[in-house]
Amino acid sequence: MTEVSIHSDRWYDVIDDPEKFVKNIINVFLERLRIANYQPIISILMADDGVLHKLNLEHRGQDKPTNVLSFSYEKLSQGCFLGDIAISVDRVIAESVEYEISILSHTAYLILHGLLHLLDYDHEQEDEEIKMQNLEEEIMAKLDIKKVLM
Repeated sequence: MTEVSIHSDRWYDVIDDPEKFVKNIINVFLERLRIANYQPIISILMADDGVLHKLNLEHRGQDKPTNVLSFSYEKLSQGCFLGDIAISVDRVIAESVEYEISILSHTAYLILHGLLHLLDYDHEQEDEEIKMQNLEEEIMAKLDIKKVLM
């Protein structure tokens, strides 16, 4: 089960139905990762730079906003509360312009990135970073954003 909380109304300016979009993306990713059968509980906070800045400072000691944060609670098991993912609409918009990619694709990527962190993937060491990036690229390449929205 995916719980989505829209903290910033700006999400409605960039995604028609952000809650539906996020739930569809999470479902696709869980299927692609072959873990949908566990039916994990995942909470997504669709926020802005102010909220992500505060969370980043409180939990990581970083005095700046960031694009996505993940907070893992339980290891993957049947019906577990896998964790929380928070995403900043301000970072999504700015980075989409900077990288010349669509807001939908970048939002999907950040959700995937956050989900992989909940599943204990990391990018602190170079070999871990390569493994995580390869998985992200593989899944994103297979994902048709337009189909996910339907």
